[in-house]
Amino acid sequence: MGYPPQGFAKAVDLSGVLAQLALIKANTDTIPAVKAQTDKLAGAAPLQGSVNANWNSGAGTSGEVGADLVTFGAAATKKKLHSVIVNISALTVGALITIRIYEKVNGVEKKVYPPTPQTFTVGTDAPGVWVVNGTVEIYDTVRVEVQSNTPGDDGRAISYTVDLEDM
Repeated sequence: MGYPPQGFAKAVDLSGVLAQLALIKANTDTIPAVKAQTDKLAGAAPLQGSVNANWNSGAGTSGEVGADLVTFGAAATKKKLHSVIVNISALTVGALITIRIYEKVNGVEKKVYPPTPQTFTVGTDAPGVWVVNGTVEIYDTVRVEVQSNTPGDDGRAISYTVDLEDM
């Protein structure tokens, strides 16, 4: 009589199949982590708002003339900043507008924009000022201040849109 006896199946070594299944399972355990990273690529919903402040007679957090427009980012967190747009169209035609950006450098907030004094003229320059147009990494919070040289702009609304992406 031969082996295996008639009617019985020959024993099969499944150790190779089990090893391959374990490898597949190990690789699928990373799928949630990969999905979490790729979901970030869509970016967050834009941060949008409007602020009424004393753009001419007030003082921003920096102590400079103007007022805070928006603060974004998060403490001790890296993000990609794609865009900051400031809408100056509600301000007085002919007013000179200065937009400043502050970020922490080695833990101390410093003005990082503009590198040299720059103004935008309401009614001459585009009403939507693209202050950041391109991707930069930020760490911690970033604050935008605006100043007008015209007293009539105190109390008027300035709107903004900020596009961020998690890292």
